[in-house]
Amino acid sequence: MQKRKTLLVGSGPANLALLTCLKEWGSSVLDSLEVLERRDSAEWHPGIAFEDSRLQVSLFKDLAFLRNPASPFTFFSFLHDRELLYHFIHTNELYPSRKLFSDYLVWVSGFFANKICFGKEAVEVRFREKPSGTPTLVVTVRDVSSGDVSETEADDVVVSLGHEPYLPQELAVDPGRVVHSNFFLSHANEGMINANARVAVVGSGQSAGEIVRFLLQHREVSEVIVVGRRHLFEQTDDNPFVNDFYTYPHSLKFAKLPREDRNRFLTDTRNTNFSSVTKDVLKSIYDLRFEDQVCGRDRLRLFPYTEITAAKRVEDSFRLHLRGIGSRQDLTTLEIDLLVCATGFSNRRHLSFLQPLQPLIEDAALVIDESFEVDLGQTALRRSGPRPRVFLMNHSFGLRGPTEHTLGGLAERAAVVAKALQDWQVLQPAQGRPETLPAAWPTRNSRVETK
Repeated sequence: MQKRKTLLVGSGPANLALLTCLKEWGSSVLDSLEVLERRDSAEWHPGIAFEDSRLQVSLFKDLAFLRNPASPFTFFSFLHDRELLYHFIHTNELYPSRKLFSDYLVWVSGFFANKICFGKEAVEVRFREKPSGTPTLVVTVRDVSSGDVSETEADDVVVSLGHEPYLPQELAVDPGRVVHSNFFLSHANEGMINANARVAVVGSGQSAGEIVRFLLQHREVSEVIVVGRRHLFEQTDDNPFVNDFYTYPHSLKFAKLPREDRNRFLTDTRNTNFSSVTKDVLKSIYDLRFEDQVCGRDRLRLFPYTEITAAKRVEDSFRLHLRGIGSRQDLTTLEIDLLVCATGFSNRRHLSFLQPLQPLIEDAALVIDESFEVDLGQTALRRSGPRPRVFLMNHSFGLRGPTEHTLGGLAERAAVVAKALQDWQVLQPAQGRPETLPAAWPTRNSRVETK
């Protein structure tokens, strides 16, 4: 059995930010640290990395800048290393493309090539008692290519698992004709987007909008059908007051609110990040539809307030049965070639991974403290002295607010977890401030960044 002081589960942006922080501080935690990643690279959402897709967050919200603007791991450092900095400045863009940001993440992961084990999936974690009588954590690891299973012992485990693409069971009836939006481009490259293709998209969020734009840009696609249970399409609210919500300081204030106030806030601000589409994408869709109409064709068909009641393979095509929601109970049958499900993601993978530890759960979410440590609810583990610890990043939406599911605040959250891993004193509330900042952070108030 391998032994590590610290084990990181996942090599997405959150844990990459943690690695950069530890590296900047010259932390000894890195000496006995390993990262488990089931993918084969740190590439970020390649299935929806369209050429004209841009981040919905500012370039300043990278892995390190808001923690340390002089960090060698900022997005600007990446551009400088690739000799792209001047050219990028002259684009006057604050929102880099998804592809460029993905390249940035891969670039950062390269600095930790000796720490990240790609193709290794963390299956579960459980307690085990050492010969000394003190408990430790044991993580079951599966080799993705061979299927071989091994175990790794660790004192600290940081969990930052990606969200799983959610595909409704009633639609997952034909893997050749039905694809989740997260894997769309691989299907497109396999020739599904060909002459006279009829493509239906289910959903009303940003991914749905970008896929609809992509399909309309391809003139050979004969029909683009959009089905949604709500109004199609709603614009994302990204005014500067809203963008204040997507900052680490706001997450600290959010965490102090009563539960009912937190829930009300999350409901009221859904159109700032969920089931909405950015203005530039909506304008592109509208312009492309207008160009079609000028040429005497209208390929875009919208079905708002509509649900799919059945989906099945019929000879060489695919058939959808639609029904209106509410007062509209009319039925429609459509013949299509491809169904794209922009149906979001499930955020439960971390729950099954940590289930053997029986962590404390409230409102279907794991309870974490101010340093993102999971409350394991084990009386025996609360005694003084060394004890195994689990930290959770990117999965505490209900407790820490909307920043948890975005890139915003990653750099600052990484510093909090890094301090805890080094057994530094847990941050305590200071006079007039929600939290004392680590020494490595600038203390002067900076201007608010966008989400």
